[in-house]
Order: sequence, then structure tokens, then C-alpha cells
Amino acid sequence: MDASALVKRYVEEAGSDLVRQVMDAADAWFICRIAFVEVIRAVGITAGHAAARAVREEWGAFGVVEVDQALVERAAELALTRDLRSLDALHLAAALTLPPDDLVLATWDRRLHEAAREEGLSVTPEALT
Repeated sequence: MDASALVKRYVEEAGSDLVRQVMDAADAWFICRIAFVEVIRAVGITAGHAAARAVREEWGAFGVVEVDQALVERAAELALTRDLRSLDALHLAAALTLPPDDLVLATWDRRLHEAAREEGLSVTPEALT
């Protein structure tokens, strides 16, 4: 099972269909290392320990942006200048380390959505209602 299949199988919430479409169309998926905790927690709570184990096994399907001093310094700057929560600032800083060509950041958080757009990233969904 790959990461897209995991999302299809274990994640069902508002926007899940759009995330699946974006993942299916993508050549690669990237995620900040800190998301490991967030994803395992969310999947474990909603779908149980077996699902969390499956996510652990498929973690390698993602390109991982590591947390280092440069990333946390950029995140701290973004947290202050873009009024972001700490983890959202880390996610945005991680996204900004990647080549912007064809990069799409998926978020339903209003502040992160706006900040990503202000930083020149493409965002999905295109607009939040």
C-alpha cells in the first residue's frame, strides 16, 4: 500500500477527496518530519492502532524535509511575520525549502493558507469557505 492508498483507506474528513486527487496527480509527496507525530496521532485516533502501524510502514513513500537549525529559524520568522502557530510555521518553512515548480501545499487552516499564498506557493483548496 502506498501513501495515497493510506489516505484513501484511513482518512475521511472534509477535503479528503481533494487531497486524494492532488496526491494521485503528483509525481512525489513531501512532508516535514514533524508531521510524523501529527499523522500517526490523527490516524491512530480516527482509525486505530493497526492503521497507525500501516502509516509507519508506508512513511517512506514521502520525501521528508528534515528539521534543522535553518528550518526552525525560518519557521520562527514566519510565525512572527505571518501570525502562524508554531507547527504551521514549520510546515510552511519546510514547503519553502522545496522547488516551487508544481509544488502545491494542501491546508484547510486559514492562516497557513493565506501565509503560503503570500509566500508565493500554490495552495489547495484554491479558496477556503
